[in-house]
Amino acid sequence: MKNLINALFLLISISFGFIGCNAGNMHEAEKATIHKAYEALSKKDFKTFASLCTDDFTELSLSPQPIKGVQNAINQYKMFFDAFPDFKAEITEIAPAEKNHYFIKVHLTGTNTGSFMNLPPTAKHIDLWNMDIVELNDAGKAISHWIANPNGVLSTIGYGSMTNPTTGVILTAYEAFGKKDLPGVLNLCSDDVVFEVHDISLDSKANIYKGKEGVTKFFQDLASKVTYSKFQPSRFLADGDDITILVNAEFKQNSSGKNFSANYEHYFKVVNGKITNFKGVSDFPKSL
Repeated sequence: MKNLINALFLLISISFGFIGCNAGNMHEAEKATIHKAYEALSKKDFKTFASLCTDDFTELSLSPQPIKGVQNAINQYKMFFDAFPDFKAEITEIAPAEKNHYFIKVHLTGTNTGSFMNLPPTAKHIDLWNMDIVELNDAGKAISHWIANPNGVLSTIGYGSMTNPTTGVILTAYEAFGKKDLPGVLNLCSDDVVFEVHDISLDSKANIYKGKEGVTKFFQDLASKVTYSKFQPSRFLADGDDITILVNAEFKQNSSGKNFSANYEHYFKVVNGKITNFKGVSDFPKSL
């Protein structure tokens, strides 16, 4: 990857005429601003970083949809730093491109010692090279940021499945479930969605729930019978529209007040951004 980034960076430099005698034409003030912004992030100095960006700064790399607003982008960065407390992004070269755009070659290092996207830490180390593009306005403040290989970090620590768009839909559904936001979950389902549930904590037989009305009934049945204290996805296996997720759960049985733990296997199919099928299977719950 480093050799590829080096070759790509050289090609860009040649294309825009910024080698040899033209190197002295680089915009030093803008270059200094970019260095300062990256250093501020590496030091977790988010106040300084924000001061170097416009209020409507847009992060183009960290989710399927652009993250608009500098504070929203910072919130995403903080989640990343929680997962990689020692993360560093070292700039090695900057090449100006078209008006107010800059190509940046970056060396990324860090260790995954914290939870990332609800997944347990892997303790794996990243040592990657990447190329970013930063756009500045005429006043020299950052307008946007884009990464050439946004999935490199996840692939390195063994969570490549998180880069599948299907995974993003399910993570959003889990987040809504955790907030007891049933309309949020239903909004991610197709009208003809089918839920198949095999869970002895809920019923001795398997149940099938069809359509959004059926899914609503499932969540009502679930809430009446158990109260979760832990719902932790531990592994994602995604391929195209299909995703299988292993979940560790702890809950109280509402009828008896007893506490249990269980492991779930969840299978989803997501078509055009909507959940069309779900199958949930639980092992036998264990008393806590």
